Amino acid sequence: MKNIFKDILTKNIGLKLLSIILALLVWLIIMNVEDPTITVTIEDIPVQVINEEVVTSRGYGYTIESGEKVDVRVKGRRALVDNLTAEDFDATADFNSFNSMYMAPISVACKSPSADEMTITLRNEQMAVKLEDQATESVNIRLIINGSVKEGYYLFDRSVDIGLVQVTGAASQVAAVKEAVAEVDIEGVNASFETDAVLYAIDEQGEKIDSKKISLSQDTAKVTFVVTPIKEVALSVKTVGNPADYHYIDKIEFAPQKLQITGDPKILGDIEELVVPCDISGASENVERQVNMEQFIEDTFGNKCLVVDQTRTMGIIATINKMQETRFAVKAENIELRGTRPDEFEYTIYSLWSSDVVVRGRDEDMTNVELSDLHLYLDMTDIEPGTHSLSLKTEYNGELLVSLGNVSVLVERKPAPPVVINQGPAETNTAAPAEEEI
Repeated sequence: MKNIFKDILTKNIGLKLLSIILALLVWLIIMNVEDPTITVTIEDIPVQVINEEVVTSRGYGYTIESGEKVDVRVKGRRALVDNLTAEDFDATADFNSFNSMYMAPISVACKSPSADEMTITLRNEQMAVKLEDQATESVNIRLIINGSVKEGYYLFDRSVDIGLVQVTGAASQVAAVKEAVAEVDIEGVNASFETDAVLYAIDEQGEKIDSKKISLSQDTAKVTFVVTPIKEVALSVKTVGNPADYHYIDKIEFAPQKLQITGDPKILGDIEELVVPCDISGASENVERQVNMEQFIEDTFGNKCLVVDQTRTMGIIATINKMQETRFAVKAENIELRGTRPDEFEYTIYSLWSSDVVVRGRDEDMTNVELSDLHLYLDMTDIEPGTHSLSLKTEYNGELLVSLGNVSVLVERKPAPPVVINQGPAETNTAAPAEEEI
């Protein structure tokens, strides 16, 4: 057996070695075809400044003239480098290594676990910086809102906990800052909330300024949003005062009939109808009013509610008509005397020249009005004998307006009945005759 294995290992050894070498070459060729070594260029890798206090601690600001981004060439197997992006690299410029030309060296590190199998070459190896006097300015904070709250809700209020933020940096960079911006997305929100919004600076063109060029005194601002439900409530009109004498309100027309409002949910829950006043005092013709519903809501609820409806003005027309008039001549037989004392007094109605009754009212109410419908009377209670001017009274208490006149009444005491004396038969003299004088 030993001889057999020995022959296998040693016989034709040259051919065996050649076979092994050929196999290795074939394997290398296959690997090179399947996963070849390639070189790729990764562009625009952001460069992060470190140790910038070397400049800022001396009261300087700086402007990056070149080297804000860096390009690298990466050589390695296709499987390792083909899908690399700028996010796979960390690039830094160390201000602690400034040279006399104010240039800081840039270093790049690959975050890939297989970085050791790659060769990385920088195209631009230094960041050029221009030093300036450092400046600090305060700028306004503007809130930018993206999106809309959920349907049926309203963004009632919003506020930022600070109004100003300080910007620090090179004087030219600070001068370019117009304002700071806090940006918040409220898409689909249906409840009040608070959030810490990231702050950033913008220039006059509205372009965002790179945070590496300037620094803000704080990175975030607390933003509060008050989101309230929308409620549709009915509207009505109530007249105030009275129209001119002998005029009446025929009808009230107004639009819209409903209004959408929002505000404190506790207040909204108690509102079913909004009653809008319309002053018609002394009006003898149609009254037209335009009511600013925003002002009306503010006057009624203060800042607790507001109008969200697109129609924010209420139009009102109050139709004022003159009353129809009918005059009745009153006769004595039309008047009932009440409270009389017929056993003691006699009553005579005379002088009816000022006793006319005038009835006024709406056209539809004046149909078939008769004097007898008024039930005129005089109250003679406690009236003593003499001539009296008395106001007519009526039992009518309907919609019509009744103007009553006066009449004169003569009250006379009835004469006393004659006294009757009853006389009996003639008296008979029974006395004794006088004695004759002798």
